[in-house]
Amino acid sequence: MFQGHTQRLLPHLAAAAALLAAPVCAQATPGSIDPADASLPVARYTSAQGERIVTRGDVALEMAFHLRRKDDGRAACTQLVKSELVRRAAQAAGVWPTTESVQQRWNELKAQLRAAGRDIDKEPALRNTGEKALLDYLAIDLAHEQLVRKELSLGKTEQVSPAMLELWVKEARERTKVIDDPDQLPLGTAARIGDDGVPLLALGMLLLRSSEQSELDKFVRQVVALDGIEQAARENGVEATPEDLRAELELRRTMADKDPRYGGLSFEQLLRAQGLTPDLLAQSRVFRAQTLQKKLIAKLHPRQQLLARLASDRETELQRFGPRRNLAIVFVRALEEPNALVTKDFAKAEEQLRAAKQRLDAETFANVARIESDDAGTKMRGGDCGWIARKGRDLPEPVLEAAWALPQGGVSDVVRAKDGCYLVKTLGIEPKLEDDAIIARMRESLVEDFTKDMMKRAEIRRADGKRLDGDDPTEAGK
Repeated sequence: MFQGHTQRLLPHLAAAAALLAAPVCAQATPGSIDPADASLPVARYTSAQGERIVTRGDVALEMAFHLRRKDDGRAACTQLVKSELVRRAAQAAGVWPTTESVQQRWNELKAQLRAAGRDIDKEPALRNTGEKALLDYLAIDLAHEQLVRKELSLGKTEQVSPAMLELWVKEARERTKVIDDPDQLPLGTAARIGDDGVPLLALGMLLLRSSEQSELDKFVRQVVALDGIEQAARENGVEATPEDLRAELELRRTMADKDPRYGGLSFEQLLRAQGLTPDLLAQSRVFRAQTLQKKLIAKLHPRQQLLARLASDRETELQRFGPRRNLAIVFVRALEEPNALVTKDFAKAEEQLRAAKQRLDAETFANVARIESDDAGTKMRGGDCGWIARKGRDLPEPVLEAAWALPQGGVSDVVRAKDGCYLVKTLGIEPKLEDDAIIARMRESLVEDFTKDMMKRAEIRRADGKRLDGDDPTEAGK
């Protein structure tokens, strides 16, 4: 049952990343936050009002709201509660570790990490937090062991097992009324320990400190996108009323109910799979921004303007926004002069696909795609590319041209494009659309263009000065 102390050292760094909610001190309160830490800039960007800053607190709040009900958020909240329970009990029992013992634990941990070939400076827990806060975590870790040792009357040489530590936390939660179910807590509260609430920002700071740079960048972009949308809405006198939010919820429910991809799952079930409920979605800043975007684009591009645009070049607009086709492909990558990465020339690719097409008499297109296709994005879906417009950007023009010449269920001959050769199958064809449906798609495209342009103009830079690609889509813009 017992596990060697040094064997448990390596996981400590990962656990530290999930527990560093705040510097630990004798006067600490549940989930306490260093204000200077939350206010530190992680990025800067350009807006119509000049340069603006994205702080760690801005990013932390977005992280907490979106991850609270997911596995990472639930685990982090559990650690946050554990940290406070240990802190309280250790201070009351007088077993808070000395500075020397904490430093010794840190030295042992560093030695184990180096022996494992890991670069300490590149570990997210240290990069996003710093050594001081890591030492604060390790103090809690040691205090937890000391509490178990004292309650079980263990000797100094006797080891404290993970099972003992877990049992102590379980009993501590039972002694102290802990609520960490988000459905039982007010918005903005991550947990309640006794009479004390742990703010959502504390959870967000914990998640931030354990995040990789790519995750941090994603939420920075989201904060910038949300700020930009809200600012543009204010400038144009656009608001998202409670009625607007309810209407958008109902629209999404209707769309989900009609979408065959969801296999009959209800809107509520789809949300639950993402850790959401309709009420929680309606409270989301992202959902509000998406609703604002729709109203803003509708105001900037009224129906009559879009009808006039449609009438001026109907054929071109229909190719972009008219009836779509559900297409599937088998793709074989090829070059005129093959190399180590692309091993086939076009003649061999064509030969492979002609042989593959002959097998369709006995096999399904989906099965052939799973075996033969080089397209990683569609291979495991049986080649299914989804619904694509005639002038879509998802497939090369020769492939789209061939697809639009097919009847439903038809399979093309081998099609050659710049990147290789294709077989394409038309799985489905949308019926003719009314003008209002076409206008709705035109507005969807305008929303995407608005977001991309806004993000490009923002010229986001990290605190270290490195540029983030501003035209990357964000969750707010999807």
